[in-house]
Amino acid sequence: MGSVHRYVAFGDCIESGFCLATLGAAPRGPWRDPVRLDRADDAFFASWRPARPVGDVDWLRYAVLADGSVYISDDEVFETVISPDGRRIACGRRGDVDERSFEASLLNFALGASLTLRGEEPLHATVVELCGQAIGLLGASGAGKSTLAAYLVAEGAELVTDDMLRIAFAGDCALAHPGPHRLKLFDEPARRLLPGAAARGHFSSLSGKVLIEPQAGPATPEPRPLAALFLLASADERSAGCPSARRVTGAELIRLLIASAMDIRNAAPARLARQLRFAERMASVLPVYELGYRRDYDALAGVADEIRRTIRS
Repeated sequence: MGSVHRYVAFGDCIESGFCLATLGAAPRGPWRDPVRLDRADDAFFASWRPARPVGDVDWLRYAVLADGSVYISDDEVFETVISPDGRRIACGRRGDVDERSFEASLLNFALGASLTLRGEEPLHATVVELCGQAIGLLGASGAGKSTLAAYLVAEGAELVTDDMLRIAFAGDCALAHPGPHRLKLFDEPARRLLPGAAARGHFSSLSGKVLIEPQAGPATPEPRPLAALFLLASADERSAGCPSARRVTGAELIRLLIASAMDIRNAAPARLARQLRFAERMASVLPVYELGYRRDYDALAGVADEIRRTIRS
């Protein structure tokens, strides 16, 4: 075997057979049950690819295989197989995609599936620590999570994680595990909000976004207590006026949390039961709000004020 590189992300120690540019090194000390990440060649994947297309949605192919492994592929970026216990990930880089774009896509999909296979429910969310309190931003792709996070970071907030949120519970507290220290932004908001970091960023032709490191990485991989989650509401008549936050509860909250899950293509009945238990636990420990605001750079200062007002109340 070659060298083993150890990294930390989302509270996991990742033992990799190759170097990763977007993860911080794991601190010394015993790590239980690390996730193993290795490169695999086309001959390996040929024996794992489903015989017929399954889970073919848009550009991503997804299948739960007969032994419980999960197969995910994208023709232009990556191919991966995650073992049934979620602890072993084989991956391959597709085409001529750059290494940072490959890592960003692979880690989100592969680690999201890994956590799901281990019985957890990571969310599609971006988290920043604002005034000493961590807040999560939920919403569909393109809703503006990263743009709002970039504005808050430019105003002094600390990036905790982008795209994927792994939550742990400690008594009556929900904790956010830090993720890879990078933020994906379209070129315009990157240049407007974080120009220095954008100038050092890496453009991904596949996503059309810039991968940037907005500041020094987190001082510690320890999870941060969450104060609230905010769903970025659709830009409609509700967001035409001043920014507003509305508490989400009941069945609406359950639907929201299930819709915000990572690895949404895994629809096993046992998982739905687990998602309902997760939503119940979340509802008991963490407030969730729908955040309505006008999608305009000039409105972001008011949005930040509304978030601060909400978490103080």
